[in-house]
Amino acid sequence: MKIAALFPGYGSQFVGMGKGLYDESRLVQEHFEQAANCLDINFVKMCFASSDVELARMINAYTSLFLVSSSIFDLLQSEGIEVDAVAGYDVGQYAALHASGSLSLPDGLYMLNKFVGLYREILDTTEVAFSRIIGVTSEQLEKLCMKRSTKKQLVTISHYVSEKEHIIAGNAPVVEKVNKDVVDLEGTTESIGPEFGLHSILMASVAGSMKMYLEKVDFKDASVPLLCGADAHQIRTGKDLQACAVSMITKPVRWSSIVDALKGYDLIMEVGPGTTLHGMIKNRYPDKKVISINTRADIEKLKTMLDLQAQPVEK
Repeated sequence: MKIAALFPGYGSQFVGMGKGLYDESRLVQEHFEQAANCLDINFVKMCFASSDVELARMINAYTSLFLVSSSIFDLLQSEGIEVDAVAGYDVGQYAALHASGSLSLPDGLYMLNKFVGLYREILDTTEVAFSRIIGVTSEQLEKLCMKRSTKKQLVTISHYVSEKEHIIAGNAPVVEKVNKDVVDLEGTTESIGPEFGLHSILMASVAGSMKMYLEKVDFKDASVPLLCGADAHQIRTGKDLQACAVSMITKPVRWSSIVDALKGYDLIMEVGPGTTLHGMIKNRYPDKKVISINTRADIEKLKTMLDLQAQPVEK
C-alpha cells in the first residue's frame, strides 16, 4: 500500500490542537519543550490556552502548526507507521521537510521565525492585498492578472487550490481591478489576510535573504521523498530540498498539481490540525482511503486501516 502524508497550512490552526496527544505522549511533550527553548515561546499556553486571535498571528500560527504537525508525524513514526511521500500545503511544506527526514525540528522553527520577520518588512513597506477567487478557471484568472499587471504594479495567482479555486496576491490597486473582473465573469471574491503569503516576485528580497540564511542550515538527504514544484516531482537530496524551500517563497503554491500527483497512492493522510486537506482529497478521489490525524482515536483508526497491531499508549 502506497501512503502519502500531507501537512496543512495557515488557517488550519485552532486553540486546543494536539492537546490530547500532548497529554498522553512524552515524545510530543519533549517536542513542545524543545520548541519553547528554541524560540522562547510557551507553546503549551499558545496552542492550548490562548485566543483564536492570538494564535492566528503569523509568527504564532506558523510555528505552532509546524510544531503540532511535526510532533504528530514523529509520533506516528515511533509507532511503526511509515509513508512513501510527503507534501505540505503552503507553510505546511516546512512540516513536510521535517517529515522527509531532511529538516530538524529546531531548524524548522528557526527558519519560520526568520521568514516571518523578513515577510513583515515587506508588508510594512508595500501596499498589498489578497483575495480568494472562486468560479473562474486557472487560464481565465492568469489572463486577468496579466492584463492588469504593469511594470510597477503586480498581481499574480499565489495559490492554485483547484481548477476553479485560487488565491491572488499583489499590489492592492491591481488586485482590486482583478476582483472586479472576476465579478464580471460571475465568479466570487473574498478578501483574506497576508498570512497566506504573496508567493510572487514581490518576495524576491525575502527569498534572497532566506537563501543566504538557509546555506547555514543542514538539509539532509531525505529518507522519504517530498513532492515539490509545479509538476509535484519527487526530490530527495538535501541540495534539492533546500532549493525547493527557497523557491516556494517567490513561486505560486500549485496544490492542484500535488493533488494530481496523489493519483497513484492508496492511502492519503492529513497530519496536523483540521480536516481541510482531507476534504479536498476526498472530493477529488472519493474512492481512496483518506484520513485526518489529530487524536489518539485517529491513530488507532489508521492502524486498523493499515492492519497494524495496536500498540500501547505512550506514557
